[in-house]
Amino acid sequence: MEWIEDVVLDVCECRSAPVQLVQCGFFPCAPVWPTLAVSLDMLEFVSELFHHIAPNERGWAATLTKYLKTRGYCFATGDSFHRHFANALAHYQQLVELIDAEVEKLVDHSRGQSHVSPHS
Repeated sequence: MEWIEDVVLDVCECRSAPVQLVQCGFFPCAPVWPTLAVSLDMLEFVSELFHHIAPNERGWAATLTKYLKTRGYCFATGDSFHRHFANALAHYQQLVELIDAEVEKLVDHSRGQSHVSPHS
């Protein structure tokens, strides 16, 4: 992650900010009026990283905040990025778990159907 950008969205009832952000490859920090969105690739990377090391959102966010600050990108408050990132990561991981559970249900249902004789 080498950049931060401001994105202007044309929000209306039929095109919410979160939907537009996801369509652009970002995940919003809030479900209604997000002020920060994180790359889906970054969320996937951090989720995988935290499966292999002790999860430390605060340490990871502090490191990234310092990294970005040395490149000229600053956040409103010291803890701003951590709070927004933690929200996005938690909601992203919940959605991934829900999707995985639904896929598993479909696979289990499909397997159950394949054991039924077509002539029953």
